Order: sequence, then structure tokens, then C-alpha cells
Amino acid sequence: MDKGTGTTIKVHHIDRSKVRILLCDFNAESCQQILALLCQCSYKAAAVWSEREIFDVLNSEGPRTDIILAEVNLIMSNDAHLLRYIMSNEDLQNIPLIILTTEDHDQVSVTLKGLRLGAVEAVDYLVKPLHTNEISSLWMHVQNLG
Repeated sequence: MDKGTGTTIKVHHIDRSKVRILLCDFNAESCQQILALLCQCSYKAAAVWSEREIFDVLNSEGPRTDIILAEVNLIMSNDAHLLRYIMSNEDLQNIPLIILTTEDHDQVSVTLKGLRLGAVEAVDYLVKPLHTNEISSLWMHVQNLG
């Protein structure tokens, strides 16, 4: 019970092993580090390294994906072609998209542009390097786990 309001706070427990995450990152080292954290937190994770691979996986597995974690340069390359594709595809547009960025000024501005282009609740961002507490709470982006 919340002592300040007298209201009962209900905490949901989610089985993270049922959350399917697609990790998209050009940088193999960064990708391996994030993939290790995802696995450590019990998520079902798959990793891809190129725009072509992302399109292939999204076209075959997209509707069964719960979260897309995508590196900013990958998602925003070619005039944000991939971001626009996800946001315009009826099967994909409601999948939470989390853009991975660094503290680099150029990447932050590109990330903010991506958030504006997405202009939906499904877009968020995380700053690399990621930590276990950020990864362990990714499930909160998922609305319905069936």
C-alpha cells in the first residue's frame, strides 16, 4: 500500500523469457555485449547486423517480435528508411521500438529526429553502454504478452 495515498499498488510480474527482442546493431562488439545482457536477463533475443537482415527478420518474424532494439545509425540510415518502414507497416508499427544511441552529440540529435519521425508512443531510446537495470526493465514496454 502506498502510505501517501492509501492506495494499493499492484506489481505485475512478467516472465521475461516470453519477451522476444530483436537487437539490431552495426557494431559486433556492442551487439555481443547487449545480447549477453539480454540473455542474462532471460529474454528471448535475436541479433542482426545489417539493414537487409532487419528487413528479412521483420518480414518473417515481425508480428511475433515484442520489442525492437535498434542502433540509431542503422535505424536512421537512408533517410530513416527502416524507421519509416516500421512505422508505416500495420503489423510492425505497434512493436515498441527502442533506439540505441551514445552520448555523442551527433547521435543524440539523430535520435531526437528519429523520435520526432516516429511520433508514436512505441518509440523510446537508451544510451549505450547499457546496464543490467536498463535491460531488465525492457519488458515494461510490452503491452500484451500472450
